[in-house]
Amino acid sequence: DAGLYVVDRQDQVLQVKLPADCMGIQIGECTQILTGGAVVATPHCVKGASNVARASLACFIDTPPSYVLSSPCGGTDLSAADLLAKSSSRVPALSKRWKDGMTFGEFLEKTFQMYYDFDAS
Repeated sequence: DAGLYVVDRQDQVLQVKLPADCMGIQIGECTQILTGGAVVATPHCVKGASNVARASLACFIDTPPSYVLSSPCGGTDLSAADLLAKSSSRVPALSKRWKDGMTFGEFLEKTFQMYYDFDAS
């Protein structure tokens, strides 16, 4: 049962089985915001196995904290509302953490606080 797990669009947890000649790429919420929801972030986790060492290489690509996170569809039309609705119940709602025009640093601060206080039950 060890490996990568993702939450699908129906909020179900599924194990990912990548072919040996493939690489998985996780797209985050900033990409979801900047593409106006054309690309949707996927909640994920890695489940370990007992008595097995795990090695991985995570490469995070972020913007400077002062970078403004704006959706190409703006903050008030239906497309922006749809963008915010594409969140899993397993993570704090994007609509409660991001407002169009806030900086990446402000988004991170709000997100960290919301995760710290989050109760999915």
